[in-house]
Amino acid sequence: MATTKLLLQQPYKKGGGKILNPLETRLYLFLIIDRTRMVKIKTEHVIYPKEWDFRNQQKKEIAGNLPGNPEKNEKIQKFNKELRKLKEDTETEYRNLVKQFPDLPFSQIADILKKSGKTKENPFVNTDKDFFQVLDEFILSLEGEASPRTIQKFGTLKNSLLELGKDNKKYETLSFSTINKSFLTAFTKHLRNQKPRGRQKTRPEKEQYGLLNDTVGKYIECLKTFLKWAEECPTEENPYNKFTAYKKFSNSGTKREKKAEDIVTLTLSELRQFYTFDFSKAKDLKPEKQKSLERVRDLFCFGAFTGQRWSDIEQLDKSEVHGDTWSFISYKTKKHTEIYLTGYASPALDILKKYDYQLPKISLQKFNLYLKNAAEAAEINTPVTVRRYIGIKEIKVTKPKHAFLGSHCGRRTCVSILLNDFNMNIAHVKEITGHSDLDTLQKYVNSDSVARRKAMEETKSIIEPLKIKRKAG
Repeated sequence: MATTKLLLQQPYKKGGGKILNPLETRLYLFLIIDRTRMVKIKTEHVIYPKEWDFRNQQKKEIAGNLPGNPEKNEKIQKFNKELRKLKEDTETEYRNLVKQFPDLPFSQIADILKKSGKTKENPFVNTDKDFFQVLDEFILSLEGEASPRTIQKFGTLKNSLLELGKDNKKYETLSFSTINKSFLTAFTKHLRNQKPRGRQKTRPEKEQYGLLNDTVGKYIECLKTFLKWAEECPTEENPYNKFTAYKKFSNSGTKREKKAEDIVTLTLSELRQFYTFDFSKAKDLKPEKQKSLERVRDLFCFGAFTGQRWSDIEQLDKSEVHGDTWSFISYKTKKHTEIYLTGYASPALDILKKYDYQLPKISLQKFNLYLKNAAEAAEINTPVTVRRYIGIKEIKVTKPKHAFLGSHCGRRTCVSILLNDFNMNIAHVKEITGHSDLDTLQKYVNSDSVARRKAMEETKSIIEPLKIKRKAG
């Protein structure tokens, strides 16, 4: 009599005795006739061993009446129902084959059951489109929902995955099932050895190969975003992606937090120098170029005075400004934001009036290029050394400060000046910039030794005589 069993491919850690494997593993269906005759059928189901009921050969239901548990258990019950049906269908098919073809060799029966098992599993995963067709559908779905810059990132991800296939034959044909820990290792290695292009060519000549850890981390986050979308589309019942190993992907080892000394900002005096610079005095520039650089400078300084993201600055509308207040819904966070154009931020109102509340329009790519030219013309030339990493390899790049400026530097400059020069409460700065946590802002607090000494000198020794003021009378 034939029996069926569901077994995990790797229930325990390798070399770990009876320690459960912390990663997802595949389920296999075994049809057992006797010790010498059994059929091993690969299923499309994966599961964490800690969630598997080894005795009853099904996924454990969640105990406790907590919010969300009934819905989760409903999905688990559906999962177990699919497994039971697979077992029953396989046993029924075996009996029918033996009855219809009593002289058929067991090896042929096994082949038929394996093919049949694969066919039965296909409905659980939508295979109408291949991996890259699904990625194209995802990118198309972003139109109207995400900025062109964000959409471009996923296009770059696609190109990098295609390049990986050319360099590594194992990933020449990608599928969702191949996106696992081994893939992550191969993809990270590929990115860290990428040939020089774009910004890579601005590094010292011998250090141009490979993407920086920060950039590699962004590629992985983009990939995870796509895989999560594919797990839910076109429907939860019939998704493109049923493989969830990607959820364990981590940026540890790929993305390194920038330290304060690696964040480039303008000082208060440099910002004043840049904002007041008269480009008509740059005699080596043609008049139209002088005007272009002046407009770019004004856009940068507007960001440096208000602390806002480029995505909000480029969409500023005259109707959002009421007196000395800029009130808008943040493009990124979707939160209502009010910026008071007073005090330190008052020059931003002057910039708005200069352009009749319609800031100049320019693509981000051209803006970042012209900004460097404008800052160079204004002699923002303080030597700056920044450290970046490719894997564990440190790369030091020393250039004049103007060479490091970009759109985000204006926002960072605002944070640095408000915290260090005006000692504004960090919670107020957080409200102005819309940062999600204080830890991000803390990196901007000046760690300069002179500032620390000055702050310490303003404290008092406990052995100094206490001066007590007494009320008269």
